[in-house]
Amino acid sequence: MTAHFHEQGSVLRGDAEGFCDSFEIEMVIESDEDPQAIAELVRLSRAMCFTEKALAGGTPITATATLNGKPI
Repeated sequence: MTAHFHEQGSVLRGDAEGFCDSFEIEMVIESDEDPQAIAELVRLSRAMCFTEKALAGGTPITATATLNGKPI
C-alpha cells in the first residue's frame, strides 16, 4: 500500500492542515489456481475490507480529547 498526503498552512500561524490525497493498493499473487477463481477471491476480499471501505467512503469520525480527566 502506498499513501499520498500533503500539508498546507503553518503550525506557527495556527492554520496547518494535513490531507490524504489517495491510497494505492497493489496485490501481488502467485498461484497455479484458475485466474477466474483468483479474480473472485480478490473481488471478495475488497468487498469485505473494512479499512478500504472506511477510507473510500464518508465514514463518520467522532473525536474527543481529555486533559487530566476533563474534556478540552
